[in-house]
Amino acid sequence: MQRNKDMLKAPVAVCENEVGCQSYNEGDGPHGHWEESDPALQEEGLSEYYSSLQQILLELGLPETRDRTATPRADLTDPNMTICVLASPDKYLPILLEGGRRCPGHVMLCLSSSWLSKAPSQKHPGLFSLLIHKAVTFGSGGCTNLDTFQPPRRASYFLSSLGDHSMPHKAENGQVLGTITEEDLDCPTCGSPELTRVVEDVLLTRQLVAQRGIKVPPTLAFAFRPNLKSLPPNTQVTVVSAQEKEELQKAMLGAVEEFLHHPDLGSCHKVMVQHSGAKWCFRDNVTVHQKSAGEEILQAALGLLPKIQQGESILITASYDSVQPLKPWKLQQSVIFKEPEVSRRKLDLHIRATVCRSADDQPQLMQVVCWVNRTEAPIRSSPTVLQSLEVTLPDWGFTKQDYLTELQQLLKQWAEAAMQGIMDYQSQLSSEERGGATAQIDFIGVEFALTQHNDRLHPFLLSLTSHHRGIQSTATQLLQPHQRGSTVGPLVQAMCHRAHCSFIADKTILYIGAGNVNKLRVFQSAKKYHIKIILVDCNSSHPAFALVWKTLHHDFSDHTQDESHAHIISKMVRDLNVIVDGCTTFNCDTVILTSLVCKELGLPSDGFEALVTAKKKSHSHRHLGGIRHGLQHLPNPSLYAVPCLPVDSEQELEEAMAQVGFPAAVKLEKGSGGMGVKIVENSLQCQQHFKSLKWDLKGTTYHMINKGFKNEPLLMEFISGPRYVVDLIIFQGKLLAAFVSDCGPPGLSYFFNTSHVMPTCLCPEKETQLAIAAYQCCLHCGLKNGVYNLDMKLTETGPKLIEINPRPGGSYLPSWIKTVYGTDIILCTFLIACDVHPHIWTPEPRGYVVGISSPVFQHVQALENPSFPVILKALEENGIINSIKVGDMKNKIDFDFSSFNITSFSPNKDEAFHRLIAASKILDLDSEKHPVKYFLDFIK
Repeated sequence: MQRNKDMLKAPVAVCENEVGCQSYNEGDGPHGHWEESDPALQEEGLSEYYSSLQQILLELGLPETRDRTATPRADLTDPNMTICVLASPDKYLPILLEGGRRCPGHVMLCLSSSWLSKAPSQKHPGLFSLLIHKAVTFGSGGCTNLDTFQPPRRASYFLSSLGDHSMPHKAENGQVLGTITEEDLDCPTCGSPELTRVVEDVLLTRQLVAQRGIKVPPTLAFAFRPNLKSLPPNTQVTVVSAQEKEELQKAMLGAVEEFLHHPDLGSCHKVMVQHSGAKWCFRDNVTVHQKSAGEEILQAALGLLPKIQQGESILITASYDSVQPLKPWKLQQSVIFKEPEVSRRKLDLHIRATVCRSADDQPQLMQVVCWVNRTEAPIRSSPTVLQSLEVTLPDWGFTKQDYLTELQQLLKQWAEAAMQGIMDYQSQLSSEERGGATAQIDFIGVEFALTQHNDRLHPFLLSLTSHHRGIQSTATQLLQPHQRGSTVGPLVQAMCHRAHCSFIADKTILYIGAGNVNKLRVFQSAKKYHIKIILVDCNSSHPAFALVWKTLHHDFSDHTQDESHAHIISKMVRDLNVIVDGCTTFNCDTVILTSLVCKELGLPSDGFEALVTAKKKSHSHRHLGGIRHGLQHLPNPSLYAVPCLPVDSEQELEEAMAQVGFPAAVKLEKGSGGMGVKIVENSLQCQQHFKSLKWDLKGTTYHMINKGFKNEPLLMEFISGPRYVVDLIIFQGKLLAAFVSDCGPPGLSYFFNTSHVMPTCLCPEKETQLAIAAYQCCLHCGLKNGVYNLDMKLTETGPKLIEINPRPGGSYLPSWIKTVYGTDIILCTFLIACDVHPHIWTPEPRGYVVGISSPVFQHVQALENPSFPVILKALEENGIINSIKVGDMKNKIDFDFSSFNITSFSPNKDEAFHRLIAASKILDLDSEKHPVKYFLDFIK
């Protein structure tokens, strides 16, 4: 079915953005025409592109594109996120659909470079901003709109495959300044012509992957005046180079014969002869010859010699026979019908993996697809029906599950190693060699061949393909959003991340309170993102002062005077005469002060009342317990609260004990890190600990416990059940992402962390219960913009709140979330502080991080072994564990607080646990008093 090219009809309702469906003005919608007078329509191929898009949407069961060009769009819900794709509609279809699902209204398809223009960049002199005048905007549910923009939208990420699309740009006075190339853009770009030449240079990429232990077909290369960076030699790729073609011709005479008799070609019957270089991909100009036809092979190579240019090569490559089905496709025989015998033709199985560079700069496999051609088909023939490898191989008779799993793991390992090789090579290139300062290879294709020898399957990596080849998906992946998200989701997340990084660079953020040494990673991250931090702290010699742009010294340790401190700090900032884009903190002690400073400076922040409610534990529970909204879409927030009463005198303690009962927890209103927390089982224990806390709050025993607040004790019902930590990212009241992790049994009698695993081992339903409960607790306490950390328990009656930490998770949690999910909650905090929507979500976990926290006494015992630092370093360098100091041992020798944490990451949960148990024993962090296996078994 062909849709009408002259009339663009539309669905009844179109979701324009994340807010929801909106009505449109007269001239929009079902009867809006694409005018034939539109110059863009006259361009060659544009009408066909648009018609193809409608055909694609029809076949996928999606609504037809709605024409809204009669009313230019000016309502930019988030001008800081615009992913621009310049390509034919089918080239990056999975990215467009998934981008529309994840970032509705912010992913735009431009079918022609005439829909774009460039203007001098206001942020980066000498570069240019890419402006979008017209585009097909992708939204939720596969809805699309043809839009024009006035003023034009500025691209924050650019992906293109339409070849040469130099665009005219004008100065403010309207004068045409000429044409420029993609390398002049100020926004991140996916690749460049220069990087495409790197990826699709077969000789270069085979050398790069072979040096990483990846198996490639034995290759003989004749390189003419090579301009490659020096690479170490390897046994799989032999390179003969020369400055003159005559020298290469002479070298070919003996080298070809020697190569054909190489032992590695023993099981090979054919060889391929082809070009390799900037303008040739793997399947360009390829001829296949019998290995025994030495003279024919030599003549084919000599015939290519006049065509190659400087930096290009001629390759002679072993061509192994593809694996063949173990059983033919046949109907089940019956008396009624007998299928005739047919001759079996040889088949070629082609495998292509797609790998992206994740948001945290790690190679990540997105998908593996395969297709089958007859061996006699032309080598340049297009792929047949795409299907998954796990379906194809069993159909061919390879049914051993462990065998297939081993092959899948090997392909994943090799594909990601190939991407890492490209990333490492790119990092050595200058901006000019990369094709621009913002150019980066964000994804590649990796093509494999699969052969069979001695009843074993043997893959070979044949070549790499650049982003220009697009992304091909199976029908299942295109038709099912969840499957589509699991394949291209990491790439869309990486695109958003690069756009975020481009926006946040050079922003100025005020940061209140440096915190302990664990918070140094926050300032290191800010430096990596080129954020200008103005740090305010009491300690002018804090090591963080060396990592930030500007520093202000002010003693705000007495938090009972936060309003006065906020006024003084605000005046100090104004005296700097700089524009501050945002203000934030990662410390519990300074969240209220930060809110007051934001109010003074007119910066976005959660309100003072909301932070006081969240910070004071008894306020949180009493506030939630009093909510009766009567809505049934989610549980009433009062269900998450438990009896919790502040106590400031012995009389109040008696009343609280009567209401709360036993067992109960005595803790501090504004305490953190388990300080002052103790389980009491009767009134005597409760009274004794209450008196001890009151004494400590005077500063005579433990001066750190007060933290500058009027930090009165409270009595809270003890909640039984396992403990969980939930880290949330919320923007303008909307939950963007939630990360749930499991905690082991607490170290009694003081509550310090013992063991921890991320992601949670709960079933999806229970995980969602906790995430929604934590979100409701924040939202109904007034926390609507930030990254928050909550302690929860899961009881027989559902989730229960322990406490809200109205700041990002500390210690090891930021690095854990980045390792498991690829999400940087530090960057998200900075973006929200600048009132910018972080376009992130909870992706599929890449594996498991398991950690064990050692109390001070165990850490001290381990340090008595002089070999401890050496062993620890060796374990870390071999990727077995990571370690982090989570607390200061000073003033904690008498307490069971944790001071040292080791973690292990693995895609396999059991392997991560086994590594950690072994490392704990080697490091002497395991003992009868601190049994590591017990703590880990609790969460496993």
